[in-house]
Amino acid sequence: MSYSNRGSSFNNNYVGSNNPNNNNGINNSNSSNTPRKYAIKPFRSFAQMDTPTALKTFKSLAAAMDEIHNRNASTLSFEELYRNAYNLVLHKHGNLLYEGVWERLEFHLVRC
Repeated sequence: MSYSNRGSSFNNNYVGSNNPNNNNGINNSNSSNTPRKYAIKPFRSFAQMDTPTALKTFKSLAAAMDEIHNRNASTLSFEELYRNAYNLVLHKHGNLLYEGVWERLEFHLVRC
């Protein structure tokens, strides 16, 4: 067997649907060559974040920016901060996030 035949015979013998041992972890005893029907579920809609909750979330982000500026970031969870910023954008409060970050950075740059 040449090198080029080795790849094609591997695919035909082990990966193809002709292999009776290839069930990909699915028990096909009830279905014989019938295609599976998949249902596409609609995107799950979440309740929109109200403005007071968005402001509270941004205040926690602003406090975290202050801690980072003061070089005291050891207690912060960057995963949580990222999730909070992502949720603000997801719930259509991206402008609040953008303007708030702009103001916080301007404050810290003027203070330096």
